[in-house]
Amino acid sequence: MATNNSLNEIRDVQTFTSTGAGTWTKPNGVKNVFVVCVGGGGGGGGGSTPSAGAGGGGGAYASKLFSASDLGATESVSVALGGTAGTAGGAGAGVVGGVGGNSTFGTTVVLTAYGGGGGAAGLAAIGIVTGGGGGGTGGVGGVGSTVAGLGGNPAAATNTLTAIAGQGGSGGTGAAVSGAGEYGGGGGGGHTSTTVVNVTGGSSMYGGGGGGCGATGAVVATVGGKSGSYVAGGGGAISTAGTNGSSLFCGYGGGGGAVSTAGGAGGTAGGGGGGGGTTAAGGTGGRGQIWVYSW
Repeated sequence: MATNNSLNEIRDVQTFTSTGAGTWTKPNGVKNVFVVCVGGGGGGGGGSTPSAGAGGGGGAYASKLFSASDLGATESVSVALGGTAGTAGGAGAGVVGGVGGNSTFGTTVVLTAYGGGGGAAGLAAIGIVTGGGGGGTGGVGGVGSTVAGLGGNPAAATNTLTAIAGQGGSGGTGAAVSGAGEYGGGGGGGHTSTTVVNVTGGSSMYGGGGGGCGATGAVVATVGGKSGSYVAGGGGAISTAGTNGSSLFCGYGGGGGAVSTAGGAGGTAGGGGGGGGTTAAGGTGGRGQIWVYSW
């Protein structure tokens, strides 16, 4: 006879939002433990005078069901920091956005959600600037540069395809759209070598959305990607932070900054920061988060 272990019988929920180390305590009498981890979003790249910064990739979503008897009376948790915002460079190149941190569960780690890659910085001369790759369930997203930041493992995703399973979406180049993720984060938006095309942040069905690309001259900034969708865009508006998530979805990517305006911060949990407009900083990535359900 089957045993009813429905989530309707959940007896305890512990949510961890403070970044850094913490401790989960196993409730008395529970048999099953379901853990959800979200990695930190990558920071947006800082803009320069000639070109804008690109968006950071979204953090990955990872989950696993455990038998309570396999876990200790307490287990260590670690909530990811969001990636740092890239600073502006003025006439010189800006600074790339920081890679989002990893969220982990287990004193001996048994579950990890990896962070999104940082967005490329605006260059000292006009050139391709690409978004950071979304974090995967097996590795962090790649940092944007003049080639797209690849999505995190289990396998590198291309710019033009929706990443499957735990892959992170690749960052956009302007010539190619930002990759979407399933459990991996969406890729950040970037621009072409002539800055005539900026692409929006990539979205993710379960992970964090990628940040949008900043504005360069007459080329407007783009919005961030969202969580809960495969369609790029729908996240933070231009120069605006991404929406914070909930148990329904992860954080949205921050919008790219308008000219001389900073990119929007990524929403929590796991949204990528928007790239900075010309001469402006990028947005910080959204922190990670961990939920532990016991019954």
